[in-house]
Amino acid sequence: MSERDCYFDNAKCFLMLLVVFGHFLRPYIDSELFVHSLYVWIFFFHMPAFILISGYFAKGFRQHGYLKKITKKLLLPYLIFQLLYSIYYSFLYEKDTVQIDVFTPHWSLWFLISLFSWNILLWIFANIPKHISLLIALLLGVGAGMIEAEKWLSLSRTFTFFPFFLMGFFLQKSHFERLLTRRVRLFSLIVLIGMFICIHLGFPDLPQEWLYGSKSYETLGVHEEKGAIGRLIIYGASAFMMFCFMSLIPNRRLPISTLGTRTFYIYILHGFILKYLHVTHFPDFIMDIHGYPLLLLLSLFVMFILGSEPIVRLVRPLIEWRFPKKKRAVS
Repeated sequence: MSERDCYFDNAKCFLMLLVVFGHFLRPYIDSELFVHSLYVWIFFFHMPAFILISGYFAKGFRQHGYLKKITKKLLLPYLIFQLLYSIYYSFLYEKDTVQIDVFTPHWSLWFLISLFSWNILLWIFANIPKHISLLIALLLGVGAGMIEAEKWLSLSRTFTFFPFFLMGFFLQKSHFERLLTRRVRLFSLIVLIGMFICIHLGFPDLPQEWLYGSKSYETLGVHEEKGAIGRLIIYGASAFMMFCFMSLIPNRRLPISTLGTRTFYIYILHGFILKYLHVTHFPDFIMDIHGYPLLLLLSLFVMFILGSEPIVRLVRPLIEWRFPKKKRAVS
């Protein structure tokens, strides 16, 4: 594995840990101010950084067969797991019927639809000068908050987060290498700690919905002008925190680096575990003992299980549409 691969695999691994941990924290954010602040702090940069990395690796979108490849990689798993989650929810929440709506992604599946759309948008935006392209993407992202699209085909999130994807597409390896000096890393650590303190003490009531990218300004309860300014401020803070986080990523192979190559599996599958635990007495147990640090350990455990070779081999036909090859009989 190359050094660059190790760096991005490590980044994806740590980001996926934050994704799972953030989702586990969700039931407790209205009860504990510290948990709410931690949740908001995570959501400021974890998906923007993931999307940035996705854009960085989309540079080959003009290659022959690329469209077919991403259709197979993203849309097929989306349709399969949209159906599976629909069935799972009907049993989990004891519904009388299975409600299937392919146009409204279940929970975390929005990312698959948006990632496909971002790759398609590159056919337009990659042909525009870089700075103009990023400016238009920002304007579309701000404008998305003026439309009541919510979750339908993940349109709102697609345009809200597209600037991060496009930024990643334009970045080169050298840009990330500049982040990996000791001085920048120390600065980044101070910034991230400072941002948490700022969120916790200065903005304890900041609604987390501002960071989801799926809500209109009207739904958020503000006028369009205030909403547009708020989104631009969030863009700036998110980008700043995102690059600070990326500067802290080790640029060497770690024991967990392999998990970074399997984040797609962990991302799609962890909802089955998470949703089940949330309908049990588990959230009450965590609240009773104030065991929020245990959720981080649980997140690690879930990652290791879902990213393990047996699980990957078992689920690969559904996610990658690849089936085990039959062994030829020896004559």
